[in-house]
Amino acid sequence: MKLFAAVVAIPVLLVAWQWWSGVRTESRLRPVASAVAGRGVEVDCQSFWGSLLDAQSRHGEVWFGPDGVPEARIFLTHPTCERLEDFAGKSHHAELDCLAEIDWNDSVPLPLESDCYRRSSETVYALLVLAHEAYHTAGVRDEALANCYAIQALGWAASALGARLEEAERVALAMAALAPYQRGPYANSNCRPGSEIDLHPETPFFPTERPLAPPQGLGGSLAAKQP
Repeated sequence: MKLFAAVVAIPVLLVAWQWWSGVRTESRLRPVASAVAGRGVEVDCQSFWGSLLDAQSRHGEVWFGPDGVPEARIFLTHPTCERLEDFAGKSHHAELDCLAEIDWNDSVPLPLESDCYRRSSETVYALLVLAHEAYHTAGVRDEALANCYAIQALGWAASALGARLEEAERVALAMAALAPYQRGPYANSNCRPGSEIDLHPETPFFPTERPLAPPQGLGGSLAAKQP
């Protein structure tokens, strides 16, 4: 009987721990997503068990209603939430150390075949997904626009989750360097300083503003930057 109770208790404890881990991650991500979007946003992390049954190919999503209004809720897949949970609360992330050695003025600073890309890209992309989906909840439906705005919010988002300023800025530079590799609806050749989708064209800094500040939607005006 004791053996049976122990066998039953183990999976129950495992499910409870995974549930609590998801709740903790959601609570950490919620204020960051809300500050990027400029509105209160909920974050739903996919469960481990849900990921086993998920055949869809995406990292996150936001539902838009028939009227075109987005829900104030972000869905993030289990691997994305896991990566963000690993990132949150730490000022140093070893997988990003190589970004300090990159010459950002190089024509191809972060090649896809490089060891630094292999080490850093999962973390960089996970942060991008969080900011990207937050911009969807702000009413930005176009994927390319959401991507560009997210890149500009990336430094602040990384910092808000615990990264040091220098590391947070390098995350944004890394994603800006990777933007030309984006394809299909995510491609945007206009994501550059001084363009009409530069959220702060009045400053020389791109993609990360100085000092870092919560994006609060599209520079405080959701309509101003819509195409």
